[in-house]
Amino acid sequence: MYFIFEIAFDSNKQYIAELIRAYATQKEMKVEVLQTTNKIILTFNKDDEQLESFLLSLDEILPASLFLGKGKHFFSDENPSVESIEKTNLPLNIAPCPTCQKEMFDVSSRRYYYPFTSCNHCGTQHPFLTKYPYKRANTTMKFLVPCTDCEDEAKNNSLRKDYPLISCIECGIAIRMLDKENEHLALNKGDFRKLFEVSGRAIASGKTVLMKTAHGYRKFFNPNRNSVSMRTLSFSLTPSEKNLNIKPSRKINTTVESTALSTLLVVSAAGFNEHLMMVEQEFNALLSIERPLLRVATKSDEIQRLYGSSALVKYPDDGMTMLLAREVISAGLSYIAYFECDANEEADFLVDFDMPINPQKDTKLFINQDTKFFVSGERIVYPAQVQSNKNRVSVAHDLACVKVDDKSIIDSLEIFDSVDTQEIYVLESDDFESGHSKEYRFESYKASMMSVLSEHYKVGQKAVGVHFDGTLNFLYYNGKAVINAIPPIPFESDNLWEKISTLRDGSDRLVGNYKKKYPLIWERLDNLGGDMDIFEVTAITLGLEDESFEGISAEALSFLGKGGLQIDTKVKDNRFDNYAFLTSIMSYQLGDVENNFMCYSIYESFGDYIGEIIPQLLEKVDTKVVVLSGATFANQSLYGRIQRTLGQFSPLMNKNFPIGKENVVHGALYL
Repeated sequence: MYFIFEIAFDSNKQYIAELIRAYATQKEMKVEVLQTTNKIILTFNKDDEQLESFLLSLDEILPASLFLGKGKHFFSDENPSVESIEKTNLPLNIAPCPTCQKEMFDVSSRRYYYPFTSCNHCGTQHPFLTKYPYKRANTTMKFLVPCTDCEDEAKNNSLRKDYPLISCIECGIAIRMLDKENEHLALNKGDFRKLFEVSGRAIASGKTVLMKTAHGYRKFFNPNRNSVSMRTLSFSLTPSEKNLNIKPSRKINTTVESTALSTLLVVSAAGFNEHLMMVEQEFNALLSIERPLLRVATKSDEIQRLYGSSALVKYPDDGMTMLLAREVISAGLSYIAYFECDANEEADFLVDFDMPINPQKDTKLFINQDTKFFVSGERIVYPAQVQSNKNRVSVAHDLACVKVDDKSIIDSLEIFDSVDTQEIYVLESDDFESGHSKEYRFESYKASMMSVLSEHYKVGQKAVGVHFDGTLNFLYYNGKAVINAIPPIPFESDNLWEKISTLRDGSDRLVGNYKKKYPLIWERLDNLGGDMDIFEVTAITLGLEDESFEGISAEALSFLGKGGLQIDTKVKDNRFDNYAFLTSIMSYQLGDVENNFMCYSIYESFGDYIGEIIPQLLEKVDTKVVVLSGATFANQSLYGRIQRTLGQFSPLMNKNFPIGKENVVHGALYL
């Protein structure tokens, strides 16, 4: 008789299952651990005397995870026969697990306040990788010789057995702190603790700290002591534009100040409840070992004063940031803020280390009730091992899918050495040139749709799709190729007023009225280049501080009413017309419609438009399969509207990959 314990785990990542295996070895517990595409199965002998204590102790060593769901148990006469996913040996880039965190804050540990504490199943491993296969000789840590204790641990500690990056304060990476006059090097436990303590107090007092983390350089500051933080952007401002907070066309570099564009780093769980309005799913996601970025509605007056109705929020995600957070809490703060930047950013203090790293783009998560998906980014998602029977390399957005020892791995392009391949697929807009005799270029929307279809085992089946990533495309997949069934009318942001004034009768009068009421915005729009997308231009039109899709989404979140305005989305042949869309927004602006109501209405109108077109396509091509791809869908208003208009078709979206541009390197394998 067997005792079976199943844990829902909706991912192909294997660090939880591997952690359970290692812990079972450490406890000399006999258990078979299998991982399928949606769960982890633990099989025990039901009469094992250690069974109850082992299951209880799992609570202490298992981290919270985005992918973990509910567990269930039952008895069975037979050992479950299931197909488990193939094991991988890929470096992770997540937060430290509970065991490693305990070491970091245990003064008796030789890793006390050592920010690079990790094990086989957690931590920031990928930033130190230089090439595959993943072993110490192929990481930047190859220059550090493990001490005797670490060598012994790599042989006898099941959690760190043969761990490529094993290190401690004695043999690991040294860090230093510099101010205007002095340099302080951390060499022992006391030094490491003191360095982070000084950093935390400096931030609390209003100083800025530029810190090299495993995710790159971050400039930390106290947003209540530094009411604004400096960012260098490419703008040329006239005196009148400065007074009215209008941003003109991009011409030369100058410094723009805005705390609202920073990431809010909440350093204590209590800070979440005090300052943010979150549902349980958002709270759990932020505190998970994956530590995603999440846009969250604000609650307290002080955070709303700094960030408005919503903020991009983070919980400490690597050793450097976690140790800093501990000292920030000791200094009396529940949150600070940071900008991602480079090593040349000006700051009062610099905390640095000499080890080269290869940082990944952070990953944004979207949550709507029980639905969650990755919006954009690399960390958490990549590297990934995928199935591919083709001798093909795909390249897009500085990512590549390459066969390594007959296994297809998606990772940063620079990680891979030269490889032999039969063919190479490169994103149309990339400037990468392989020189291969069989190099093929592909469009983003085609690969995005194929990525979703492959994740849901629908390759070869007819489907319709919507790709919405700055531009809106309605797609048809006939089982062999993706066809752009209803492409948008091309949009160019230069000569904007000429295109709007000739759109339809009366458009020229709208342009004249707009110029009179909003002369500075009119002038800004009159000098745009032709390479800006519709969301950037819309944000400029509305005078938003964050001139992007993200800025419009944030503004939409602040609208608390129900029902929006109908904004024009098409003019002929059911095709989306960017100029008609902008004209409609400008007309409402002249009618003094509030920005948050306008932004909310934008997404509702897109949702209605998509909900009108898709059923027509489904009927024409005789299929029930609907695919959604593109980062624009990561908006609460739009996603909610899509669920109402298309929910009956159960639209498919990416599960293991971002819905945004980073999925195309995967989808290109199926073109």
